[in-house]
Amino acid sequence: MDTFITEDETVELLVDLVRIPSVNPPADTQECAAFILDKFKGEKIEAELIKGNDRQTNVVARLRGQNNGKTLLLNGHIDVVVPGADWTVDPFGGEIRDGKIYGRGTCDMKSGVAAMMAAMIGLKRSGASFNGEILFQGVADEETGSQWGTVHLLENNIGRDADFAIVSEPTSLNIATGNRGLRWIDVTVKGEASHAGRPHLGTNAIEHAAKLIRAIDAMQFEARHDFFEVPSPSISVTTINGGAKVNIIPERCDLAIDRRMMPGETGDSVMAELKQIVDSLLKDEKKLRIEMNVRPQFWDPYLISENEPVVQATRAAVEEIVGVKPDILGKAGCTDASHIFHMGAIPTVVFGPGNEKLAHKPDECVERKQYVAAVPIFLSIFRKLLG
Repeated sequence: MDTFITEDETVELLVDLVRIPSVNPPADTQECAAFILDKFKGEKIEAELIKGNDRQTNVVARLRGQNNGKTLLLNGHIDVVVPGADWTVDPFGGEIRDGKIYGRGTCDMKSGVAAMMAAMIGLKRSGASFNGEILFQGVADEETGSQWGTVHLLENNIGRDADFAIVSEPTSLNIATGNRGLRWIDVTVKGEASHAGRPHLGTNAIEHAAKLIRAIDAMQFEARHDFFEVPSPSISVTTINGGAKVNIIPERCDLAIDRRMMPGETGDSVMAELKQIVDSLLKDEKKLRIEMNVRPQFWDPYLISENEPVVQATRAAVEEIVGVKPDILGKAGCTDASHIFHMGAIPTVVFGPGNEKLAHKPDECVERKQYVAAVPIFLSIFRKLLG
């Protein structure tokens, strides 16, 4: 398939994006969004910047067909996590070696963003006729909750009326038709301080937090979907902090909980399960209090049918371009596809280049061949959905 954009141009586009640090925190995506804006405008593609806040900037581009028709939403985040230690290459160098492109965000997920951009540029250059509209969202803030990125755009009705959507998170060119959900819960266990020489005069918050952790670890879940990469819910205590001094019985211990959800579970059902455990611990402890608060950032689980046109078009496009039938699965992690599906009732797939197991790791990279192949796949999807 003639993509009307060369392989060298496609690779250069990703390298340029990687060389713009858009680390979250502090989630300053202004430079990266401005680069994408200029790239689209240079190709005569309508584009604009949409501020989430002073630093977190989104870019929206529209490619309109010759005739009325349906709208395909393309979504990808342009913020990346901090580089961390143990890199053997410059995390923002975009180095190419041994058939791989290295750098923070190459996998998660600037390769997906660049592939969608390249496909839109190729379609524009080709002058090929299509129906409807392709709406691109390059969003900020996905790594810390999406409040100023995808959620902000949807709340302002940008993309909310699309007919189908693709979020180009890394899937190794397989297709995810859903993802697990997530709630982060902060727990404070409050007891009573005393001298450690007289522990019976106090109520040890750390000891009771340990009991809570053991009870959480013993939780059994009924929800199960074997279709998902991780087929059941999970709950993990991921941070803990308590105690003021070695000779004081601690009056407070703080925990953070990561609770992953399956379709059918809700925020209310998650909290009801935890409340049962907490109530059982408080039953005989008059001087003990346990407070739980759900953080405002959340993702609900979702799953769509394999019969949805966006799934069928993506599957057929992969087979057409790479000659391999892609796996259809449910992702273990969370993506902005959750917000697109639940806020807009839009059938959404997660599909893109890159091995998600390399995300957030030192020497993050994407295979050049796989990244470049994503461009004609997207072009084929455009033709199948909007032709």
